[in-house]
Amino acid sequence: MAASEPIDITPNKDGGILKTIKKEGTGSAKPTPGTTVKVHYVGTLENGETFDSSRERGTEFEFLLSRGQVIRGWDIGVATMKKGEIADFKIRSDYGYGESGSMPKIPPNATLNFEVELIDWSAEDISPNRDGTILRSVIVEGEKLANPSETSPVDVHAVGSYEGRVFYDKEVTFVLGEGSEVGLPEGVDRALRRFCRGEKSTIRLSGTKNTYGSNPPPEYNLPPNATIEFTIFLKSFEKVPALWEMTAEKKLEEATLAKERGTAFLKQNKLKLAYNKYKRIEDILEFEKSMDPEQKKTRDDLMLAAYLNLSLTASKMGEMLDCIKYCDKTRDDLMLAAYLNLSLTASKMGEMLDCIKYCDKALELSPSNVKALYRKAGARAALSDFDEAKKMYERILEVDPENKAAAQQILVVRQMMKEQLERDKKRYKNLFSKISDVTEVF
Repeated sequence: MAASEPIDITPNKDGGILKTIKKEGTGSAKPTPGTTVKVHYVGTLENGETFDSSRERGTEFEFLLSRGQVIRGWDIGVATMKKGEIADFKIRSDYGYGESGSMPKIPPNATLNFEVELIDWSAEDISPNRDGTILRSVIVEGEKLANPSETSPVDVHAVGSYEGRVFYDKEVTFVLGEGSEVGLPEGVDRALRRFCRGEKSTIRLSGTKNTYGSNPPPEYNLPPNATIEFTIFLKSFEKVPALWEMTAEKKLEEATLAKERGTAFLKQNKLKLAYNKYKRIEDILEFEKSMDPEQKKTRDDLMLAAYLNLSLTASKMGEMLDCIKYCDKTRDDLMLAAYLNLSLTASKMGEMLDCIKYCDKALELSPSNVKALYRKAGARAALSDFDEAKKMYERILEVDPENKAAAQQILVVRQMMKEQLERDKKRYKNLFSKISDVTEVF
């Protein structure tokens, strides 16, 4: 077949990318943004000199389309191709390597020619473990950087199909993480976290976790563990603040709401939904340190409740390794509370060595626990081990730089060290004086 006439394929029709088809491809499908495309290419300068060739290397070249992994001219050009098509692209420097070029092979402001063969492409793998169980093909790109948050309310149109038969076609509004409440599988929930507002994509779901698994809803007439497709249009969503944007008070509010939702789901025997809500508590609060004592107590109570309920729901779902993990975390939380209380009571009874012993046990479980560090420092100071006490208070400031009590105690300990030094000087002075008064007997 004779080559076609050059076509300007730039969005603005500014002549920056001219495409000439040398061999027509098959079918009508073209790769969409995010797909992994596989090509052969030969790149030449305007003087005909070859600067790069996958054919010479004997290795096909793969990249993610429209994800900025290649020059802009390629992202635009390859998106216009069909499977098996071979085309020439004349790419101006502003769609190529620009004013700087890519030395030593490509000079500044160079217009480049590429012969490209589109061999194949595959959908974008957006599954959490990159195991191919959630594959996305974008139909309409949405707004860049406009993604829903972990628990955003979303408004979507979803069409589910199995082997060409539509079994689901609904406009639905739900909170991410609760898609099963409107009859959607977990894979749709997970995929939507990667969508942009206004995006329309087809997702292919496989594997037991992201589909309906071994017990699909009977009204859908699906076989167990069926591989299914959904075409999803994310119409809108409500942005929920990210964890790093939340104050300690807001985090406690979110965790409390998650606990209430989890308990409601658990009572309805909706185990996976309950598990996810309790897991949300752990995600919110596990590493939260900037809390006052009252908030810290609320946090600890919520974490303990989360671990207890996570172990329960995991057990009911048959996830025994998870059950053991959260039982261990529950045990650690209870033991930590016990050691902290033992250290407190020992300190109040004046049993400073016991206080230190239980502080050390608490610190084995939680090395940066401020309560344990503070009590151990106080016990060391009571035993006149001022240097070690000072180190403990300094460690607290490393963990919590705003801890005014620890900063004040460092000043107190320094004064105590100074007073101890003065007492030691007087004691030794008196001792030497008495020695000098003793008559030596030979």
